[in-house]
Amino acid sequence: MLSRIEPAVEWPLIKKGAIEYREYQFNLAEIASKESTLVVLSTGLGKTIIAVLVAAKVLSKDSDAKVLFLAPSRPLADQQARFLKRTLDIDNDQIACLTGQDGPEARADAWNGLRAIAMTPQSLQNDIVQRSYDLSDVALIVYDEAHRGVGDYAYTFIAEMYQKQRETPLSLGLTASPGHESEQIKIVCKNLRLPHVEVRTVRSPDVRDYVVSVESDIRYITLPSEIEVLRDILYALLDDYASPIRDYGYSLPNSRRMSKKDILRTQGEVRQEIGSQTDPNPKLFLLIRNLTACIRIVHLIEFVGTQGLAPTFRYVQGMYEEVRNKKSSKGVQNLISKAEFHQFENLLQALIAKGYRHPKADTLLEIVSEQLSSNLDSRILVFTRFRDTAAEVTETLEQLDEVRISRFVGQSSRGSDKGFTQKKQIEVLDGFRKNEYNVLVATQVGEEGLDIPECNLVIFYDCVPSVVPYIQRRGRTGRQSPGKVVIFVARGTHDEFYHWSVLKKLKKVPTALEEAEQDEAQTSLEEFDTEEDYPVIKDVSEKRKSKPTVDGNSISLIVDSRELSTSVARELTRLGVRISGETLDIGDYIASDEVAIERKESNDFIQSLIDGRLFAQLTTLRTAYRRPVLLIEGEQLTGLRAINPASLYGALASIAVRIQVPIIWARNAEETAHILYRIAYLEQIKSQRPLRTRSGETKGTDAEALEYILSGFPGVDTVTSRNILVEFGTLDKIFSASKEDLQKVRGVGPKIAGRIRRLLTTEYPDYSPHQKEE
Repeated sequence: MLSRIEPAVEWPLIKKGAIEYREYQFNLAEIASKESTLVVLSTGLGKTIIAVLVAAKVLSKDSDAKVLFLAPSRPLADQQARFLKRTLDIDNDQIACLTGQDGPEARADAWNGLRAIAMTPQSLQNDIVQRSYDLSDVALIVYDEAHRGVGDYAYTFIAEMYQKQRETPLSLGLTASPGHESEQIKIVCKNLRLPHVEVRTVRSPDVRDYVVSVESDIRYITLPSEIEVLRDILYALLDDYASPIRDYGYSLPNSRRMSKKDILRTQGEVRQEIGSQTDPNPKLFLLIRNLTACIRIVHLIEFVGTQGLAPTFRYVQGMYEEVRNKKSSKGVQNLISKAEFHQFENLLQALIAKGYRHPKADTLLEIVSEQLSSNLDSRILVFTRFRDTAAEVTETLEQLDEVRISRFVGQSSRGSDKGFTQKKQIEVLDGFRKNEYNVLVATQVGEEGLDIPECNLVIFYDCVPSVVPYIQRRGRTGRQSPGKVVIFVARGTHDEFYHWSVLKKLKKVPTALEEAEQDEAQTSLEEFDTEEDYPVIKDVSEKRKSKPTVDGNSISLIVDSRELSTSVARELTRLGVRISGETLDIGDYIASDEVAIERKESNDFIQSLIDGRLFAQLTTLRTAYRRPVLLIEGEQLTGLRAINPASLYGALASIAVRIQVPIIWARNAEETAHILYRIAYLEQIKSQRPLRTRSGETKGTDAEALEYILSGFPGVDTVTSRNILVEFGTLDKIFSASKEDLQKVRGVGPKIAGRIRRLLTTEYPDYSPHQKEE
């Protein structure tokens, strides 16, 4: 228990008695309310409370301001919204959770009436890209799990836009696990515009009294001979596939030490050699096949050693399913045809039929039974990295009468294994909090931020290879009362390697945090806002770099909703392009009524060529639009897959000559955005063509047909046609409307209204009226 109880905190806009006073939280909130800050705080010590204190202070100073809490998943965002309602002394109607399930229009409608908002970053990014609203009135953004702010994750784009749209931006990053290298922490701080760093660990003087003990127990597990026999078969098979690769001159470790990293490195080298030759040696394609098989075998070795027999068998069944559905590589096809693989599969099935299982299962039953016997009100979290193992663990623990269990997995579904919707995830978490379930078996989705105060026991069914999930798993216990962590380590397997690797990295964390704090003085917000941070266009005629010279408000693109979360959409936003997201049946980007662009990243181009989608997509595109474009994005095509370059060249020739679709190349998302901008500029500014979608098929709803007809008028795009139809209801009423009535519609000015009226009364040149019969 805590060493002392302090009085409830008095703080502006905090409900009386809602938050227990802790001096370090008060101090950190004071600091973070004055300067954008990254707070690194051990799990269970109240990071969200600090954020709420900062939010309350900000809202108390400006009655028109908003605060925005971002969390990586809907369950976490929903959890934050509920906490805000419990603690903030403002009208509950002004607090809401907005996620992808609400829809972009619903989020835009709700935005203006809210003061405290919890969101997922993906939803916010999509709204910013489509200009549903801006961040100018957001006085504070909180980035929960701030360590995610790297690469293309939505946090980085949001931070950039916030810096542009708000005159006095204030940001707060929260994390318990920023990484084990100071450089990683610096990258997060730069990406999220957090120049100040505050670190509190369990050893910090102002935190120490609030730290709850967590007992650690490492359970080393020895594999039985039956499982070792299975592994031996796989190791021998791995050597058979690796030998020709070594004989050709490529380096690979022996089978007992070979990792996926080694295989992928060699695979890249072989592909590079294929790509560098116009007529590559056919043996190189066999090496690619073998390397693909090697990856699967290494994965099977890991599964057998660390996960169990039934999960391994499910994985094998998945391989056969890939082949049946014609989605597998030649390497997988070749692997499952091998006699040695059939020997492995038969022995695996025989052991399962005889009731054999991984010894972890028996250890798990023993530990859970013992915990519930000593405390029937216990709540237990079991973590595993794989969905198949979660199913196996759940089935195993259902044998215990005192167990009330549920899985907690992600949203994706694979065959008969259906994922959890976000609604289902929230329901399961609520059930766990209320003790309707006393055991939860979670995959990675359960590692971040679960607010479960009294989780007594956390079990690592397998070991994780990196520091962040390790810290997050441990952080699910020992939050308000002492807890226990049990880690299963199967000897001589990937478990053991991952375990020692993480322990080694953990030793580096204190030094990395100390360096991050010391280096903050060298970082200023000006460093985050340099000219190099923004894309530029190289104009050869002017021989200088410049941003697009046309007002971005004049340039618009209709973008497929599946493209909104991509780097291309973010780059277009930086260029000032107005984006309208729609679910497009044809094309990815629409620049006018005549021009649509299909974007393919290099790997997707090759995959769509293999599975037969490519030519069908482009033929449909060519049918629907007069001037279609194929834009291929990537540094190269040859060498990425085990495909003869001649086949790729033939496909490109067919696209350009037979289907008659021009091909444009871009190295990356930035170049793609600039090309799309210039295409839209040529169509909309130079040629004054309207922006609207076209369909290559006659099917569709009556509403879509009405929009299609009306958007045929010059200057009337899809959005404007909808506005007109909403105002008048029918085409008959629209065609009877006066110019003045048409101008009352949003987006219809005198010019467009005049064109509509003029065309409705203009006689077709070849019109020949029938003579009336006497």
